[in-house]
Amino acid sequence: MIERFNSSVESNKNNAFEMPIFEIKDVLQDPEIENVIQSMRRDVFKSLGIDDAKSDMVMDQCLKFAKNYDDINEYEQAAHNILESEGVVDAIPEKLIERAEIIHEQIKKYLKDGLVLDFGCGDARLAQLIAKDGNEVQLADVYENPNVAKTGLPFELLEQGKDIPFEDNKFDNTLLLTVFHHSDDPIQLMKETKRVTKPGGRVIVIESVYDVDGKELSEDERKKSEEYLALSPEQQRRVNIFFDHFYNRVIHNSDDPSKKVNVPFNFNTPEEWKKLFDEQDLKQEEVVHLGPDQPTVPEYHTLHVLNVEK
Repeated sequence: MIERFNSSVESNKNNAFEMPIFEIKDVLQDPEIENVIQSMRRDVFKSLGIDDAKSDMVMDQCLKFAKNYDDINEYEQAAHNILESEGVVDAIPEKLIERAEIIHEQIKKYLKDGLVLDFGCGDARLAQLIAKDGNEVQLADVYENPNVAKTGLPFELLEQGKDIPFEDNKFDNTLLLTVFHHSDDPIQLMKETKRVTKPGGRVIVIESVYDVDGKELSEDERKKSEEYLALSPEQQRRVNIFFDHFYNRVIHNSDDPSKKVNVPFNFNTPEEWKKLFDEQDLKQEEVVHLGPDQPTVPEYHTLHVLNVEK
């Protein structure tokens, strides 16, 4: 469920929402942010079977590179090598199955009968679960994950920055699950999403957000995230930048530029996402605060259920 692009993280740039993009080493200059990152990553590593003692050692080594690189690619490769040597990388595939199961439970009640477009399908494990429920599923992504061929589901290879290659009003449901913040042009992608989805059809979005206080979460969920929730909105955004980069460009590091994950860090607040959806006649029927629901990617997620009005 990720977009890939042959670029590196660049400094002195703004994202699609005119928010500054910070180098990872600059994010870590804030000691409050670093403390929260250290706390949150312990849960990440624990979910991957790494105990706290080894986790501390591994992350200290990774952060040493993160704070002192000249070229971001050097940090990405060096930190990836550390994680690979400690078994972190090998533990990820099993967690991707768990991730698909979590998301399936979150979205299945919102799916309408009919054809589903899984835009940014990744390894297509979620699509397999949806297909088992009886829906016809079309896969699409800018990179064909090796697992896609095993699913037997139709797949369309996309081109970065191009229109979605499907006719108007084709799909009853369109899924964009942690996709918008990886797109260089989220607004254009919203327009294309509306175009290929039927009138009255459903668009289901999961996004990584910031400027949240967790009041919508249960007491237990809120307590798990209290350090993150206590940060300012801008600090939360920078923590998201760190973990989005760490998961997509460090853990999933690739020597092949075409397989590097696009990380323009186009995060937004839940309220701003709703405003943008409304402007494209994607009417938000419901928003669900999922919180940091994915053990290996500790970003705060919201689920947006949208109705297409044409």
